[in-house]
Amino acid sequence: MTARLLPWLEEKSDWLSPIVVKEVRQVVRGREFAYSFGASLIAGLAVAFFGAADALSGAGTAGAWTFFTLMACVGFLGFAVVPLGAFSALRNERLEQTLELITLTELSPRRIVIGKLLAQAVKLVTLFAAIAPFVAMSFLLGGIDFVTIVLSLAGVFLWSLWACALCLFLSTLLKSRAMSGIVFGVVGLAMFMLLTVGRQMYFMFSRGIGFGGPGSTTTGFVGSAWWVTALVASFCIASMINLVLLAENRLALTENKVTTLRIGFMLQLLLVGAWMLSFLDAIPRVQASVAETLGVIGGIHLTLVALFAVTEDLVGSRRMRAREAAGGVNRLMAVFGPGGGRGALYVLLQMGMVLAFAQLFNPPPEQNRWLFAVFGYVCFFTGVPTVLWRAWRPMHLESAKVRVTVLATLPVALVLPDLLYYLLWRPEVLSLKYSARHLINPLRTLANWEIVELQRWGSVPLVIGLTGVLAYAVLISLGMRVDREATDTEAEDSSVPAGQTVRADVND
Repeated sequence: MTARLLPWLEEKSDWLSPIVVKEVRQVVRGREFAYSFGASLIAGLAVAFFGAADALSGAGTAGAWTFFTLMACVGFLGFAVVPLGAFSALRNERLEQTLELITLTELSPRRIVIGKLLAQAVKLVTLFAAIAPFVAMSFLLGGIDFVTIVLSLAGVFLWSLWACALCLFLSTLLKSRAMSGIVFGVVGLAMFMLLTVGRQMYFMFSRGIGFGGPGSTTTGFVGSAWWVTALVASFCIASMINLVLLAENRLALTENKVTTLRIGFMLQLLLVGAWMLSFLDAIPRVQASVAETLGVIGGIHLTLVALFAVTEDLVGSRRMRAREAAGGVNRLMAVFGPGGGRGALYVLLQMGMVLAFAQLFNPPPEQNRWLFAVFGYVCFFTGVPTVLWRAWRPMHLESAKVRVTVLATLPVALVLPDLLYYLLWRPEVLSLKYSARHLINPLRTLANWEIVELQRWGSVPLVIGLTGVLAYAVLISLGMRVDREATDTEAEDSSVPAGQTVRADVND
């Protein structure tokens, strides 16, 4: 039976992605894996030994601090060691100029990225398997329940895989060796900060603050853990899929690289809204908090999406225009196609979805105005700079320049009100207290919305939001015009017989 099972597994792994086999073989032969596996065994054995010695001394909750210590070791492997290896996987391929050879094969960019990610998943499973028996032994020492152990291991594994997907995406951002090294340093610094936060959480949990800990059990936590686990796991999986699509977008060489990505981000937002619907039967105060949370999450989500979708080139894909001309479902799917005009329509559609979800919770009028202000500021700061660029050069401008301008607009809005106030009015003491001059600042205005309502300053955010929506409408119009001109040009070129060229009559 074993003789049949191994060839079957090899065949299925090759069908899934040959990259998995290649990467796993390289990982097993590398020193990094040998050191990590050996260190995890030694750490697990040492912690288990001290935990058993503590239990023999009469402590009935030795399993609690044993569990948290072992989970700290697992977290270090899952959030630092393996993600950094995932970052180096694609980075080394690019630096050694072997990534181009892989992309020339029949493997699609998506299968390449998934293969790299699954290889890191195999590495995570192997390292977790080295410590898992010691983690399970903490249940026998007392002070921790088995369900919490299983949920914690599953959660750390899932978020570790998410961190690997994030690092794979970050490794595709830049091609040069110097800039890639800078990104690697930033990722390492972020891992160090994460470990610092994790260290504080370890001391908090191991001393009984939070759930579990010496002298307590986690039965109460388990009672509500399934709902929380399902919510967090679904968001983690959805965002991890989008990270894979983002990495694929960076590696793909096709004309249309954004359709699947836009569908993925819209489904992620729909997932957030669907989970929020579980609070429909809550008390009004909770419903108001849910509507506010939905506005915050939707604002952050759509700001990031609009930064890339709205600032795309206005000229869309030739194949997409041909499919639109065919009519039917393809015309309905045009909003997910490439092009800045379609991107503006795509963002407005998602804003309408979030507002529709929020209305189900019957928010008060002031909260409704706050929600409209959130999306109005998003439209203004992403739409107005883009329109100014596109109106000047609608077909001959790189998206990178537009995105840099959009990114620079927000810091200017944060600093400019206080700077102009100090230069023009020259006060003896510069007061940073929120006032009418800060209405252009979206962060402070949305955070101090009670003051805006009290002082009746809502007309300014209203004008800013309407200006942003108007800018989006102009972008949609420009996109339609540019697409129409490109279609007409292609039609004229296709009508010219082979061997002839279009020549203007100089006598006219």
